[in-house]
Amino acid sequence: MATMITSDCINCGACEPECPNNAISQGDPVYVIDPLLCTECVGFHDYEACAAVCPVDVCVTDQNNIESEEVLIARVRTLHPETDFGEGLQSRFRKGSAAASAAAPEASALATTATLAPAAAPKPATTPTAPKPVAAPLAAKPPPQAVAPKPAPVKKEPRPKKTFPNELPVSFAAAQTEFQGGGSAQSGLFRLAVILLQPLIGALPHGIKKQVEEAVQSPLFTAGGSSAVNIVHNALLYPVACAVFAVIWNNDPAVIFSKQINGYLLVGILLASLEAIVRLKDGLFNAKPADEMKFPPAIYGPVLVPVAELFLRSHLRLVRELPIPVDGFYGDGFVEKLERERRYGNVYTVEDRGGAFLVRMQFPRWIPEIGVASRAQLPDEMPDYDYDLAIKDGQLVVKGRCIDDRVRRISSSVGAFPPEFTTTISFQERIKGFAHQFENKLLEVLLVKA
Repeated sequence: MATMITSDCINCGACEPECPNNAISQGDPVYVIDPLLCTECVGFHDYEACAAVCPVDVCVTDQNNIESEEVLIARVRTLHPETDFGEGLQSRFRKGSAAASAAAPEASALATTATLAPAAAPKPATTPTAPKPVAAPLAAKPPPQAVAPKPAPVKKEPRPKKTFPNELPVSFAAAQTEFQGGGSAQSGLFRLAVILLQPLIGALPHGIKKQVEEAVQSPLFTAGGSSAVNIVHNALLYPVACAVFAVIWNNDPAVIFSKQINGYLLVGILLASLEAIVRLKDGLFNAKPADEMKFPPAIYGPVLVPVAELFLRSHLRLVRELPIPVDGFYGDGFVEKLERERRYGNVYTVEDRGGAFLVRMQFPRWIPEIGVASRAQLPDEMPDYDYDLAIKDGQLVVKGRCIDDRVRRISSSVGAFPPEFTTTISFQERIKGFAHQFENKLLEVLLVKA
């Protein structure tokens, strides 16, 4: 009989990759099952796979479309002519009778033994005596079942290089050689300037300070260190600013030497102290170490952002650093943070090389331990994803898709494990073309500026 999806479907998509006949598709507004393709999984399972994975139990029997096992068997043989199902194909109609059929030969053998046993025993010649009790033989322990080892990843031939619209007619290696140069973040003069300007740079938002730290690569400059220097700097700057305000407000420079100035200085000190508490809240209230804290900008920090971005863009090579993902748990175990972000297409960097941008995106590397039965049948290493690249309105659009059917069957119904992702990376400068390569689960795209 055909199966249908009710209107209570929550559009989770768990059923779609499970169907062996591709009978399930996204409808309006919920998923639908094509009755001409549905075989109730006859030939593949002794249960309905869509109903087994549905979290809300909306895959039910269509009472208006009842079909016999013979009809479903004929349909599955028509839909899959290349597959030899044999006579003992799997079917939910035979699920109960399989155990009975398997037990029948054993019952017959036991009955035959019971019938022949008295005839084979010899008659006693004398008066029978009480037989000695014979110890029943110990039941043989079943041999331990060997645990099937996880299949090793199949060594595949390298895939032919893909080409996309707007791709340059040169190899990635040649394009990379041409655009090796970049900003001057590694120069000694720039490093010295950054170190000396820490009192001002520390007032900027946390993201900009982390970019500077990644580009400078000097122990004398860190996001946390520059924020601390700026907090000390503001403890002096704010009282001085309040004193200047007192002179302007009273229109009398002599107020600096009066007792009245003490009130203005106290306001500056309190303002600097309150701001310091807010900026250090991750360490004071959440007990985070300095390398995990996020330091908000100072009061005047947002005013400096446009000037800082204009200045830093001409010197920094790293435009976008790797994300710092938050901890996550799923099922019984810990989900590795960075690997989870790879499955969402979030682990990538953008480097400014002067005449081009270099994007490096890490694709998923490992199949997570997700606690489902079929996980033991999969290798630990994630199969290679397929991908597509496109330039649209000054943006690089990267689409990654897991093409391994075994992995897709479990990924669609498991949290934090999407089977595909789409990442859009925006650029403020016009892109005229790109070159790319994909090796060892690392996608590199060199985008040439117009």
